[in-house]
Amino acid sequence: MTPSSKIYAPNVYLFAFHLCQPLESESSSPVEFARLWQKCDEILQTKLAVGTAFNGSYLSKKDEPAGWRVNLINKEKEVVGNRNSLPFAKNISHDNQQINLKGFAQPLRIDDSYALGLQIRVPEKLNGIKTPAVDVSIFKEFNPDNCLLPDFVQSYFGQTLLLTAWLSVEQNQAARADSQFLQALGKQCLEKLISGQNLPDFYRQGELFGSPILEYGNPSRQETDCHVIVWFFNSSATDEIWDETRYSDFMDLFLYRNKILRAYHDSRKLYLVTREEYKQIELDIDKTFKYLQRDQAQQRQSKGAGLKEEELKYLEAQMIEMPPRAVKYARMLIDLEFRQNTIAINAQNYQDKLNQISLDIKAAKKYNDSDANLSFLETFSKETCPQFQRQIQADLGYFKHGSGLLDQATEAIRAIVAIEEAYRNAKLEVTIQAVGFGLGVAGVVAGSSPYLIKQDPPNQIVALPLPFLKVGINSFAFVLLISIGAGFGVSLLVMWSGKFKNLLGKFKNLLSRNKQLPPP
Repeated sequence: MTPSSKIYAPNVYLFAFHLCQPLESESSSPVEFARLWQKCDEILQTKLAVGTAFNGSYLSKKDEPAGWRVNLINKEKEVVGNRNSLPFAKNISHDNQQINLKGFAQPLRIDDSYALGLQIRVPEKLNGIKTPAVDVSIFKEFNPDNCLLPDFVQSYFGQTLLLTAWLSVEQNQAARADSQFLQALGKQCLEKLISGQNLPDFYRQGELFGSPILEYGNPSRQETDCHVIVWFFNSSATDEIWDETRYSDFMDLFLYRNKILRAYHDSRKLYLVTREEYKQIELDIDKTFKYLQRDQAQQRQSKGAGLKEEELKYLEAQMIEMPPRAVKYARMLIDLEFRQNTIAINAQNYQDKLNQISLDIKAAKKYNDSDANLSFLETFSKETCPQFQRQIQADLGYFKHGSGLLDQATEAIRAIVAIEEAYRNAKLEVTIQAVGFGLGVAGVVAGSSPYLIKQDPPNQIVALPLPFLKVGINSFAFVLLISIGAGFGVSLLVMWSGKFKNLLGKFKNLLSRNKQLPPP
């Protein structure tokens, strides 16, 4: 054991956040709203074995009071300080030392979310006597079986782990002499806290309330990286500023932060789904209009033929399917916009809370500028959040073309189907006219037979006027044959007249279209 591996009064804070009411956008995915409290009870009784049950220490959902920020601790239970929380304690033997562990669990409802505050610590003093420094391996006792990590806690909005410890005089001197010393010490703390290989990557280092602070876990990969902050105290100002009020402020800050990260990572999943739908829309529209390629279309038009029956049925089916599909696609874009708005709202809430903290510190008039500097926390709201918003805005700008494609395709198909139906109706009208004219002429011819053929005697044999062939036929049959022939001839004449007008119209359209084409 070396002096550099010893720390004084180590603390671990868990800030975890969960839904307390269903989201409209996720009504199909029910969430167990009491899961966070159940996990807390399991951590206290099974993992930490402190003998304190969390079940029964919080108010049931039906007994929750109204309000934006509500403490859900059962007032009948023992409380710690002004925070109304469930305390616990445990004596352990670690590294040949008898160590007293203390902590508390605090259930809250903040707006539309549940929040769990859980602290495990070695107190600075015990019975008025300063406790001895302990080795960084003490963090193993705070997180048995990785019970404080996201895989176990499973909170909907995510979580943040905050580790604090006081540096010794020797460690402060080492930190001034070696810029990498604190990173090495922070890594030791992290390796002792988290067992296994899934350690979050180092993200950045800075200073907060006058003391050095390190952050682990890239926000862009928060779904796979656990968010851990290691904060080494080396200033009395830090200890004074980090009080009950700041603890409550940090609960709010981490809630806003985790809501933003949840919204952004949800948007990345939506991006993948929407991108696949966009690609499919383009493929389906290309397939729908494939038969309208120039060579096939011109062949049909030159023959005066319309769409094939199966093509018309296919287009009619597409005309029915595309509007619901457009609605579904629009909802995907609405979901993306919802995430974008969620980020914007919570980023503003995050910055407002930072502004309030800054005003409170400056109002005390006893801290210097470095103590009141919140740039370490402001990086998230001023750099990370705008980056998230720009990414989603770019996605929306790209995907909105898909809605236009669907609308234009639907209108084009509706127009093609309408033209085809009009074309078929016109052909039917010509056929009806031809049959009508034919029947009329046949009737006229039949009615005129007495004037064309002698009827006395009736049913006489009439010689057909055929050269080189003398054939006789009954007068009635002769009249019937003439009337049918006349009717059929007139019908053909009317039908050919209608086709000629149709071809003439198409020829004019072809000429006008050729005039609009650019010269080769």
